[in-house]
Formats: sequence, structure tokens, C-alpha cells
Amino acid sequence: MIHLVKVDFIDSSGLTALLKGVSSIRLSACRSVIGNLQAPVRTILELTQMDSVFEIYENYDPVVTMFNSQP
Repeated sequence: MIHLVKVDFIDSSGLTALLKGVSSIRLSACRSVIGNLQAPVRTILELTQMDSVFEIYENYDPVVTMFNSQP
């Protein structure tokens, strides 16, 4: 889970860091989940089509439920 609640701006360096993280996460057979995005960051992820790379949630409740229900 990548917690971005305090991030209100992201540039190409930030996007690159996220993509590198996704590569590592996928090698570990884990899921890429982002939560609590601020509107400007969500817009950038949508414009760059990176919103299709991550599972994006408005808050943590569904994520916590999802992880707690897995064996």
C-alpha cells in the first residue's frame, strides 16, 4: 500500500519512482495499491494512464478488509 495522502504534486521523477516500485512489487508477486490520493495527483496518474497500473482506493477501509480476508 502506497500512502499518498500528503502528496499534492507529482512530477516525472515521482512517476518514475512509482514505476520502479511497481516493478519490484510485481517481481514479489504482490499487488500495487495506492490510497488516499489528492485530486492533482490522481489527475496526473489518469493523464499518464498510470491509474491502470495501480489499484487505487479513495480510503483504506476496503484495502484493510481485503487484506484481512486473505489467508
